[in-house]
Amino acid sequence: MDASHLPKTASVIIPTKNEELVIHECLSSVFNQSLKPLEVIIVDGRSTDYTVKIAREFPVKVVTEAEPTSLPNARNLGIENAKGEVIFIMDADVILDENCIKYAVKCFEDPNVIAVIPFEKKVAHTRLEKIQMEWLCRTANPVRVGIGIYSFAEFFRKGVFEKIKFDSDLGYGEDEDFQQRLKRLFRGSGKIIHAYDSKISVHYPHTFKELRSQYTWYGRTFTRYLLKNPSIKTILNLGSVLAPTILLVLGFLALFFAQALPFLVLVSALLVARNLIACYSSKSTYFVEFIGFEFIRSLFFVIGITQGFFSKKRGK
Repeated sequence: MDASHLPKTASVIIPTKNEELVIHECLSSVFNQSLKPLEVIIVDGRSTDYTVKIAREFPVKVVTEAEPTSLPNARNLGIENAKGEVIFIMDADVILDENCIKYAVKCFEDPNVIAVIPFEKKVAHTRLEKIQMEWLCRTANPVRVGIGIYSFAEFFRKGVFEKIKFDSDLGYGEDEDFQQRLKRLFRGSGKIIHAYDSKISVHYPHTFKELRSQYTWYGRTFTRYLLKNPSIKTILNLGSVLAPTILLVLGFLALFFAQALPFLVLVSALLVARNLIACYSSKSTYFVEFIGFEFIRSLFFVIGITQGFFSKKRGK
């Protein structure tokens, strides 16, 4: 590849929807890069808070989604408006290290590289974040087929999107659906690499309100993903998040039907074992907090599933 045609920097795309608590820190990190971005595009899903007002404090281009809004649709819209040869799509709760863009873009000097995944540093800002971070890390699904990290922050050649788009009908799992189609489409003809010098950190939900918003959205939009990707991993993920709610149901049934008692004991044992392993692996004493997190996210997810029967809303 001629040096004059090597990618110089990246277009940054950030979908937003009521991100006023994190957007300033996110954009500050983007504009504090050692290698400045070509442009920064905010694709807003009709926020009702101060997200857009805060974003306009920076030299960004703001694009507003038409209804119905959704995270994958916002990503597609940002790509359509981007000028760069390299596209960096990131969530609004992601914070970049100073050299994140520099080291990622350098990887594209290899003409076979089609995507670059930065390294996620574990930085907890609150106790609730710490609990989530440790639990999610220590109880990761062993049947993990994704190529990315838990929060979406990936660099792509723009040419990739001439062949593949994000599925705007999805909510939950839309990033992994895209990643799997990307792997299949470019198998043998493109490299997807992890850039360990290109570092980010992520804001996990800080409050129970944010946790509720995230997991009810997951539940509300899960069915579409399940119908499109009825894989072992998807079923395992569903069973994992529903287990605490199933335990509560079994506990109620066991009051009236003795036949439910063995299942109650089995599910209880599995939950206790999983959280003891998480404590041992993380060298923490968060057992009670881990159990509490499991039950709370499960209940929020079930509420979201219930909402999904009455609402076709894909956005958060």
